[in-house]
Amino acid sequence: MSRTDYLVEMAKPLLPLREAMEQTGDHTAVKALTDLISKAEMKQLTIAFCGHFSAGKSSLINSLCGKRVLPSSPVPTSANVVSIRNGEPRALIYTSLNVSADNSAGVLEVSPEQLEEYCKNGGAYTSIEVWDDIPLLKDDVVLLDTPGVDSTDQGHSLATHSALHLADVVFYVMDYNHVQSESNLSFAKSLSDWGKPLFLIVNQIDKHRERELSFDQYVEGVEAIFAAWEVRYDGLLFTSLRDKEHRYNQWAQLPQLIEHMMNEKEGLIKHSLASSASHVTEQHLTRQAEEREEEEAALLEEVGGKEGIERLEQEMGLLDQKEAELRSKPSREREQFRAELEPLLANANLTPADIRTSAAAYLESRKPGFRVGLLFSGGKTEQEKQRRAAELVRLLQDQASGQVEVHIRTMLRQLGETHQLWGAEWEQALNAELPAVDEALLEMKRSASAEVSPEYVLQFSKDIRGEIEARYRRAAMMLADRLLEALGAQGEAALQALDASRAALLAQSASAARYTALQRAADAEAAGLRSLLPPAGPLTSGLLPEVQGPPVPAHEPGEAPGPHTGTAESVAAQPQTPGAPPPRKAAVPGQPAAGAQRRRRLDAAAARLEAAAALVEPYPAMGSAVRDLRARAASLAGGTFTLALFGAFSAGKSSFANALLGEAVLPVSPHPTTAAINRIMAPSGGAEHGTARVRMKTPDAFQEDLAYSFRLLGLGEPGADWQKRVKALSPQDVHPAGRPHYSFLQAAAAGWKDTAAQLGQDVLVDLNGYRNFVANEKKSCFVDSIDLYYSCDVTEQGIVLVDTPGADSVNARHTGVTFNYMKNADALIFVTYYNHAFSQGDRQFLNQLGRVKDSSAMDQMFFVVNASDLSSSEEELEQVLDHVSTQLRSNGIRAPRLFPVSSMLAMEGKTGNDATLLEQSGFIRFEEEFNRFAGSELADLAVGGASEEIARVIKRLKTRAEDATQGEEVLQRRRDELGSIQEQSLQRVHLLAERSMKAELAQETAELLFHVRQRLGYRFGLFMAEAFHPSVLREDRGNLKAAFAACGRELLRMIAIELEQELLATTLRLEQAGQTWLHKQVTDCVDELKRVSGGMDLSLPLNERWSTPVLEEVRLEEPSGWKAYLSYFRNPKQFFEGDGRQRLQEALDPIIKQMVIDVLPDAENKLVQFYDNQLGQSLRHHSRQLEERLEEAVSALHETLTSGIPAEEWESLAVQLGQIERE
Repeated sequence: MSRTDYLVEMAKPLLPLREAMEQTGDHTAVKALTDLISKAEMKQLTIAFCGHFSAGKSSLINSLCGKRVLPSSPVPTSANVVSIRNGEPRALIYTSLNVSADNSAGVLEVSPEQLEEYCKNGGAYTSIEVWDDIPLLKDDVVLLDTPGVDSTDQGHSLATHSALHLADVVFYVMDYNHVQSESNLSFAKSLSDWGKPLFLIVNQIDKHRERELSFDQYVEGVEAIFAAWEVRYDGLLFTSLRDKEHRYNQWAQLPQLIEHMMNEKEGLIKHSLASSASHVTEQHLTRQAEEREEEEAALLEEVGGKEGIERLEQEMGLLDQKEAELRSKPSREREQFRAELEPLLANANLTPADIRTSAAAYLESRKPGFRVGLLFSGGKTEQEKQRRAAELVRLLQDQASGQVEVHIRTMLRQLGETHQLWGAEWEQALNAELPAVDEALLEMKRSASAEVSPEYVLQFSKDIRGEIEARYRRAAMMLADRLLEALGAQGEAALQALDASRAALLAQSASAARYTALQRAADAEAAGLRSLLPPAGPLTSGLLPEVQGPPVPAHEPGEAPGPHTGTAESVAAQPQTPGAPPPRKAAVPGQPAAGAQRRRRLDAAAARLEAAAALVEPYPAMGSAVRDLRARAASLAGGTFTLALFGAFSAGKSSFANALLGEAVLPVSPHPTTAAINRIMAPSGGAEHGTARVRMKTPDAFQEDLAYSFRLLGLGEPGADWQKRVKALSPQDVHPAGRPHYSFLQAAAAGWKDTAAQLGQDVLVDLNGYRNFVANEKKSCFVDSIDLYYSCDVTEQGIVLVDTPGADSVNARHTGVTFNYMKNADALIFVTYYNHAFSQGDRQFLNQLGRVKDSSAMDQMFFVVNASDLSSSEEELEQVLDHVSTQLRSNGIRAPRLFPVSSMLAMEGKTGNDATLLEQSGFIRFEEEFNRFAGSELADLAVGGASEEIARVIKRLKTRAEDATQGEEVLQRRRDELGSIQEQSLQRVHLLAERSMKAELAQETAELLFHVRQRLGYRFGLFMAEAFHPSVLREDRGNLKAAFAACGRELLRMIAIELEQELLATTLRLEQAGQTWLHKQVTDCVDELKRVSGGMDLSLPLNERWSTPVLEEVRLEEPSGWKAYLSYFRNPKQFFEGDGRQRLQEALDPIIKQMVIDVLPDAENKLVQFYDNQLGQSLRHHSRQLEERLEEAVSALHETLTSGIPAEEWESLAVQLGQIERE
């Protein structure tokens, strides 16, 4: 058979399948199968490249083609599926409706030079085909470039999936630093489930640094994460296009793989056709299910869902069971009664010895010839006979009543009462119907011919007993039957009620039957279609090329193996002599340490303040001035500069911090590391260089984190078996936003045994131990914060470097901790990655940064685009910076200070004293701007405050001099008024302490929170779009109900975080309002005191910092469970392309708003109370200060008025202080 015949033969099994699809009217499936049949006839091998938007797909394809066929950029480019073939250079653009001149779909032919614009503007075009001189592809291979899988455009996702059904082999391309992103993992999983040959490419491995993490450990991590997601692949390659000679680069294998695939084209196409036909069929069945869904939903609604069908069957069975029970109840009760009666009668001792004796006497009296006495014996004999008969009757009656009758009465009463039948009439029936022993019974059982002997007495007694038993049996059973007859009548009413219930259920059962019929028909159709599918067995050996793993040499030439700071194992392996701290490294020549200029200026200002204090210290009237001067001097001399780093995971915060420090201090890894707050500072308080204090979470705090993650993942509350439940979790079932919580729980379960005992403790470790706690997630998940004491040029300048967890980490929920660093840090640096899109967590974080920035008097924020060395040109770099600037502005950051840097080059430049690398890194420009800010802008504030402090003292000295120059008449009047002045002034000071702003605070808080509610309402649609996203609610994700509930929980989490952020931002506005009011009250008081006192200046430094109130974590409870809202989500198509999501939003909107309203009153009360208390404390503090100053001023004035210090001395002091101020 020729190759052509073979391929056509491959298409034959698809013909009956297409015919079956035509009969169902599914044009989408028919077109897809027609495409597959055409594919078989065209004999073209199709190789698709998918991946993250900046993973380098287009660059990889260009390299394979040997020329720039496609545009490539670190910002999104390909917005359509692009097909690439070998041939005469040209491009065809397939337009959608309303684009061509005649308002119909068409084809545009463009030159390769025009292609870039068409690739970007994908909305107007359906697909693009490109031909160029590409020898590798020969005449029968097509390369497909698809849109980024992380695109938020649903159309892009559909375009990618629709193109993949024609692909015979798929290469999935990932960025070295973002392999673990959820979009990568979930899309790779969907490709794996499709069954196509799948090769994974980890691109840009030139970013790898062996000193940070050994390559074999990196590879193990990649393999482990894909194994956890159950992604089956046929090969894993590590490539770099920037460094083709990279020692781990497998780029050379890629063209070889494609050539091998070309040689096995027929087998691969056959397998692909079978896989795609199966996929098309399953998609058809899904659409058919969607078409039935409305009718099925209506039927299910009538019967209460699938559970309703089961419940209907159960209820019908229950009705049948109840009917059977009701109908059989009388007979069952009768049998039960008889079963209790027979043992009672059988065991009753009715003729004991005394009765038998009486029976013998009775029988004796009935013998012929029986007489009593000799005289008048006839009457006496008759009397004796009657007496003996009556005695026996009495004894028998008593015995029967005690042994039988009393129990029968009880049994009958219980039977009647059990069924609510008993009453007085039945008591009367008992008395009337129960038998009585009489003489007739004795006569009936006596034999006249029998000889009275012991044997006969026994027989007679036995006969009597039998008759009594029989009479009681008959009476008891007759009464029981009459009772049960009444019970039967009662049961008839119950049966009629059952019949009514059955009739209602039968009406529903018609819907249930229809639903069952639909299901059976669907199952039959599915079985029929699947029977038409061509066999898609496993790929035979040799059909796919084997990928050889990269060589892993001992260490890279020119690069020492060094400490691997990326994993716990490598950290633990680093040898270090106990007690021997790491050596200090020399500073990089020519590079001033960050903050050095600031430190010099602050130290100089502190010295001036000390000199000023020493100058006026001998004068008791200047006591408060001396205290103020020295307090400000101590603040400047010992003050630190807090520099906080923020950003998402893998943005390069830790590597940026190392570059800033000039030393490899923090562990760096392409996988997430920083999980807790890390502060790097100069050694203090006895701490040694190179040691760290690790503060472990308290047991309660860890349990709170555990419970939060459990709730977020829909696991309820963690119990004693939480570790077992965590190990059973599958990452595929986790919402993307829940991935950090999944990782946290996995790490906590794995590390619990070794680390749990340390909870609540402070652990002192060396540098290796520090890196282990930071990089080993099994340890870091138990850590609250870490202080690393490290002596280097940066920390010795008083700079405290704070490395925070990523905005998308599990600790991001602790919004208060992060907010305090935003509010109180001297400078903030937000680090983003060169080709990293902002996540939802980043956006919420940036919005909060924007709020803080708007409330701050100074712009202390810096934004860094790290890894700028990845840019291929200045033009590309500018394009990235414009893209980031736009993103920052759209998230509330206006006029950002943006710096492109390469922390890698900066680190190499600093450690290797290479000025050229340092210049290339962009770090010099950043450090110059940062040093200008720290040494000029920020230092100006501090130095200016010192000058203001000295100026206040000079003013007081001049006031003293003016007082000393007054004439005698004025002096005498002032002496007379001094007591009155002091009294009036004290009254005014005391009045200040009693001021209150509570009413204004309450009004301001209520107004601010009203606007918070409004802003949350405006943004609700955005939260809905983020939480209920097409990438999460996909048919190939399995349990869509669970995914829907996870989306709901994510919605509540996002709103809760946003509400917490808004509340914290509200504290800034309340603090501003409170301090403005406070300053006015104090200033008014000082001005009035000056007026009352005739010129006393009691000015106070109003520079106190207020703390931020600790607010309760916002918890929004799930609204009656998410099952109640599933009716809005029938399938992804209806939900996203129809009105499902919009209707769900409309349904949830009032509920979420009410949740927010319910949460706010407690927060409102707490805010008002906190700032009212804060203002009260501040007023009392300033009142005490004013009292002290007033007392000093009065004493000084009294001394001046009486004989005191001459004006010349005060003036001389003022002049000397002025000279100190100007130094």
